[in-house]
Amino acid sequence: MSRSDSRSAGLRRRHSRTVPASIVAVVLLAVGVLAVVAAVSRLSSGRWAGQVSGPASAVAGLTWGSAAVLVASGVAVVLGLVLLVAGIKPGAYTSTRLDTSRGAGVVAERDFVISNRALARLAAGRADLVDGVEKVSASVSGSRIHLDVVTASEQRDRVRSKVVALVTEAVSAASVSPQPRVTATVRTKEL
Repeated sequence: MSRSDSRSAGLRRRHSRTVPASIVAVVLLAVGVLAVVAAVSRLSSGRWAGQVSGPASAVAGLTWGSAAVLVASGVAVVLGLVLLVAGIKPGAYTSTRLDTSRGAGVVAERDFVISNRALARLAAGRADLVDGVEKVSASVSGSRIHLDVVTASEQRDRVRSKVVALVTEAVSAASVSPQPRVTATVRTKEL
């Protein structure tokens, strides 16, 4: 992908923070549904339902300094802080920038990126070219590419060094910036 509009946002996107928002939405929805059910029960029969009056009377008997209230408050504060940090902290990048300064004839004002999924496919495809590699999977996180390799060979260190060298060369040729560190875990295939 590329973009040449200097006023537009960058192409490197971050994951959306939908998990914290979904958790809060589900909790608020559950509280709202329970409140509506209790209110409808109260309006239709003139008294609170047993499911509401039992817990309400148990909570009404507690004092602010009781252990149950302090523990519940502590749990609510910790959960709230975790959700707040998860909502504020930006997610990981979903793409990696390509360095266009090395290419001849490339316009300098353009941004070029490759998705992390495509970079993982490139790495896995290159690693699959190494002799002895039976199966390979790759993952990209931050400034690291990790390969899980399965081989029938007993020379795992030799296969690992060849895989890391070939993938590092391919990533360098693709002009990925900054250059990610390539690691590999090699397992021998059980026969």
